Amino acid sequence: MQDITPLLRTETLKELLIELFFLSDKPRTLSDLARAIDVDSTTVMREVNRLLETGVVVEERVGRSRTVAIDESSPVAAPLRRLLRLAYQPADTEQAGRADGFSPIHVERPERRPLPSSQRRN
Repeated sequence: MQDITPLLRTETLKELLIELFFLSDKPRTLSDLARAIDVDSTTVMREVNRLLETGVVVEERVGRSRTVAIDESSPVAAPLRRLLRLAYQPADTEQAGRADGFSPIHVERPERRPLPSSQRRN
């Protein structure tokens, strides 16, 4: 059995999984994901590396960028998608959706506090 405990570690991982499972239909660069969830790229890189270790995502190098996408062939991808949907999708939008039965979900993101000036991204 594959160890998926790293998937349950942080709020950032949850947000990355929601972005990749529900809010994107193509591979995403790490910098794009960092902007989307409003965290620094180093944090995204660390969390994406955890996702790679679990086998939930696959990566590809495109020039100097890394792109990641959900590995739909992973044995945990479908159950994890269902778990995320149950945990974060409002009930009234659960039935509406695409041909595959999954509709994008709306996630209220908590307000982020500004980083101390020494840690701000440019």
